Amino acid sequence: MITCGFLEGLDEVLKKFADFKIDGKATNGEECIKQIDEGLHADIILLDIIMPNGISGYEVAKYIQTKQLPIKVIALSMLDDIAAIKAIIRFGAMGFIYKGDSLKGIDTIIHTVYNGNEFSPKEMSFTSINIKEIKDTPIPWLEHITNREMLAVKLISQDLLTKQVAQNMGISESVVNKKINNIQVKTGTKCKSGIIYFFKNVGLLK
Repeated sequence: MITCGFLEGLDEVLKKFADFKIDGKATNGEECIKQIDEGLHADIILLDIIMPNGISGYEVAKYIQTKQLPIKVIALSMLDDIAAIKAIIRFGAMGFIYKGDSLKGIDTIIHTVYNGNEFSPKEMSFTSINIKEIKDTPIPWLEHITNREMLAVKLISQDLLTKQVAQNMGISESVVNKKINNIQVKTGTKCKSGIIYFFKNVGLLK
């Protein structure tokens, strides 16, 4: 088992169960991928979505999925936005645990996923059909957003005017407006404040 993010207190909980072995710990996404690349074996990874310093939990999950590695992913997160939960499921997470809840029963959840079954909190009410639809549906705000569009999002979040965003990016205001329109289409939002709110809710903006 690898724990990536959300390390505080998790070790102590898992140590109570004799049938669990923690093979590795990572404090960020880069470190987690590095350990996997170096051959660290684990059946399950407990993965936070929000990570410091670059690579998000989404990217770690997608990396495992793309490489077709035999590692099952359980996401643990403070995020409860349905878009975030669908995104991590899309990238292969078989379980989701909300950090705001007690970790009581985490052993049952780990065993459920280890045995090849999906787990999500009852309030989500995801059926097997729902999960298949989620896995089969592309996510524009995550899969089709460009690095330049994300840079525009970060600059907008700093309360910069369109003119200032354009200057920072070395492009015209009309191109900035086009990028903003593209972002709104991909996120289903209608204004700059909506864009900022959306990306904060899915953990890609602080």
